[in-house]
Amino acid sequence: MGWRVPLSDVSLSAEELRAATAVLASGWLSMGPVTEAFERAFADYLGVTYAFAVSSGTAALHLAHLAAGVGQGDEVVVPSLTFVATANAAVYCGATPVFVDVAGADDFNLSADTIAPAFSGATRAITVVHYGGYPCDMAPVLEIAEERGIPVIEDAAHAVGASYAGRRCGTIGDIGCFSFFANKNLPTGEGGMIVTDNEAYAGRIRAMRSHGMTALTW
Repeated sequence: MGWRVPLSDVSLSAEELRAATAVLASGWLSMGPVTEAFERAFADYLGVTYAFAVSSGTAALHLAHLAAGVGQGDEVVVPSLTFVATANAAVYCGATPVFVDVAGADDFNLSADTIAPAFSGATRAITVVHYGGYPCDMAPVLEIAEERGIPVIEDAAHAVGASYAGRRCGTIGDIGCFSFFANKNLPTGEGGMIVTDNEAYAGRIRAMRSHGMTALTW
């Protein structure tokens, strides 16, 4: 007998079905008032200033790297245990992902100890993954990043609602990225969100998200 393990098993209530139907009936299927309300609610929930809805978690990571100034010839430190999108976001910018090991058998995230040997003069950013929704030990990572003057990007695709030292994952580094794919803990089918408190990063993300169009049309 063959086994079939589904990628996801999403349970939708009548309330969610009504909400989706209302959006379809409204005529605003993309970047409309419901999306804007979602951005505001998500930002309020996390306690951040800026939240931008995008087409996927991968798109959020790509924009985060671009906003942080990652480019050709740079290196980005990434964990070796992650989905390929974490590394691909650096590659999309012309940078090289430098893989580092996890902290240990009981912690599948990178650590300050595992990232230290990976730094070079070309290191432009650190991307942290809160693997499986388990928060990375951020304080020592942030300390190293501050010493080197480089940003920390949080891949919080698994971590909506997770917290570290009283702060929501995705809000601890410079830019946070979320995925709403069907197998995540907050699914929308497809979609993602990028969040930050940094006004300069927010301006770049706003401009790049939709080909320079920063004003919406309803």
